[in-house]
Formats: sequence, C-alpha cells, structure tokens
Amino acid sequence: MIRKEVKPTQKEKEEKNPHQPLTFSSLPDEIIENILARISKWNYPNLSLVSKRFLSLLTSPELYRTRSNIDTTEPCLYFSLELSKYHSPEWYTLWMNPSKTLTDDDEYSLVPVPCNSHPHPVPYESTVAVGWEIYLIGAPYKSPPSSAVCILDCRNHTWRDGPNMMVARESASAIFLGGKIYVMGGCEKYESMAWMEVLDIKTQTWSSLPSHKGEELRSNPNVSTNDVLEGKIYTMDDTMDYAYDPKKGTWEVVETHSSIDPWMDAWCVIENVMYCYTDSGCCMWYESKSRKWIEVKGLDLETFTWGYAHDMVNYGGKLLVMWLPIFERDNGEPISQRIRCVKIALEKRRGVEVWGKVEWTNTLLTVLESFELLSFVVVSI
Repeated sequence: MIRKEVKPTQKEKEEKNPHQPLTFSSLPDEIIENILARISKWNYPNLSLVSKRFLSLLTSPELYRTRSNIDTTEPCLYFSLELSKYHSPEWYTLWMNPSKTLTDDDEYSLVPVPCNSHPHPVPYESTVAVGWEIYLIGAPYKSPPSSAVCILDCRNHTWRDGPNMMVARESASAIFLGGKIYVMGGCEKYESMAWMEVLDIKTQTWSSLPSHKGEELRSNPNVSTNDVLEGKIYTMDDTMDYAYDPKKGTWEVVETHSSIDPWMDAWCVIENVMYCYTDSGCCMWYESKSRKWIEVKGLDLETFTWGYAHDMVNYGGKLLVMWLPIFERDNGEPISQRIRCVKIALEKRRGVEVWGKVEWTNTLLTVLESFELLSFVVVSI
C-alpha cells in the first residue's frame, strides 16, 4: 500500500527550523515605528517609497509622538510670504540635513506647504511654534483686529481653529514659555486692562494676565517681543528694553538702546544667550551679567552686504537668519531680488567672547519688490 504524502504544517516547519531569521517586513508596526522614529526625518521622503506600509507609518501621528517621547525630534523651518497684495499668502518649509554642513542645493529642499484645507489660510505676524504645531494669533498689521487663533499641524499640514482670545488684537506680540503662550498688545487703548493674556496649551483656555509696573508698555503701540531669557520674557519699545517675570507678574527695565544701534532688525535666544542683528549689519550677543551688548567675532560681514536681516531663529543651537534684499530700480522698473538664508555656527571662547562661522548660505526664492515676509518660525518634528 502506497502511503499518501502529508505536508508539514507551518508550526512543524517553525519547530524544525527554530533559528530561521525574521525579515524586517515580519516585524510588528510598533517595532518598525520605533525604528523609524530614530531615523532623521531628512530620510523620510525616500523611505516612504519603499512600500505602502512604510508610507502609512511615516505619515502616522503616532510616529511623531514617539519621536517626541524618545527625544529624537529635529528642527524644521517654516515661513510664509505674500508675493503681492493680489496673491494669497504662501507657506514653505525648508528641509535641511541637520547632521551635515550644507554646501550646495542638493542638501536642502524648499517645499511648498498646501494650505487649501483651511478656509482662511492667512498668516499672521504673531506666530508661535509649540512642538510640531504653529499658532497664528490675531490679525496681521493694518487689518481689522481679530480674536481668532489658527493652528497648523506640521506633521500632516492640516489646519484647525484654536480657542479665541478674550480680546481682539492686531499685530500683537506673542511668545511661548513653560507650556503657555503669552500675548500682549495689539488691542485698543480702552482695553488696556486686557493688554496681556495667556493661553494654557494643555487646557486650551485663555485667561487675563495683570501686569505690574508695565504702564509705559500698555500705552505704547510700538512694542515687540524679543525672546525668552533666563525664564523672563524680553520686549522692547522705541527707547527701552523690558523683562517680564511670569512668576512674579512684574516688569522691569533692563537696558536702554544706548549700548547698541538704535534699531535691531532681528533677534533670538540660543542656550540662554540673546543674539541680535542691528540695522548696520552687526551680529551682537547680550552679556546678562554686565547687561551689555557685545559684537560676535569672526563673521564675514561682506557676506551680508546684499540686504538686511529680517528675522533669525534658533535652528538646533545654530543661528538661521533670513536675509531680505534691498531693492533697486532700473529705469523706474523694479529688479527681481533674492531672499537668502544663512546658517551660522556659534562658539563661546574664554567666557567673554562668542565667535560665529557661516556654515551655509543660499538663495531660497527670487521675488519682486511687492512681496512681504509674514512668518518665520522653527518647529520640532
């Protein structure tokens, strides 16, 4: 009698070959997600082409929560501009390889951000980054005041409405500190008691914020927020620098502009040191003990003769400066000019010196004179 051949079951095969290696595709989504979270986001566009499964994992909000939990987030620049008053504002993100010094166009990518999903995708001058989200607060300069808050989720470039402010504002100053967004100014004089309010990010609720010794600021329309330094919010008006202590709810005058040029074009804080660019093209840093502004050494100032610093941000511990052109005309016709971006590495020496080195500079866009840069912010994603 001929015995019929019986095929082994899958379990019997596994028992017979106990050391059979696992393939990457056989791993659970949770493990693959944890692996992808440790890879630079710079590589995600190429990885998304591997398979539909990879694409799904790379676009999952859970992946970015994992990156945040294990502290593998990376800085990513977002900016918006209005090419003319007849065009809607446009958003862009600048993808840069954070682990290398950029030397050519192949090492960064300027990507348009689709904003069609939000009914009113108008950028505001009061722009604040909170993790992977960008909060657009109130109304822009010379627009009807608004209490609206719009939020851009940079993981998937979707918009949602945030909680309205207590007071309508126009071109207000805003800063993020300790899980809260502090907003000041931009309101009518009769609302001076509500000159300052704060948004708790966790509860998404606004509350008024009484401020002591800040009468001069409440009556001055030309107030701008610098940044956070040593747990205090620094602001400036035409003649003075002020610091607000959130724990005490008080203001103090910390500096006059006599020690630097009358105007700062841009400023930011890196590792608890405040930096600025003056309108004469000098990069300065603030020595908080002596309360003096000192020039950053080593920078090739000739690099910056083609414009002025519009804004600067902390990009992973380095200065990222947006330089705008000074426009000229040819027989009355405007000449197109370049918006440029400069990446500067900083080094402290002997405790009393800061040296800067230009690592990368490149043209982002070519524009005509009628454009306006509206937002310039770095998110962690």
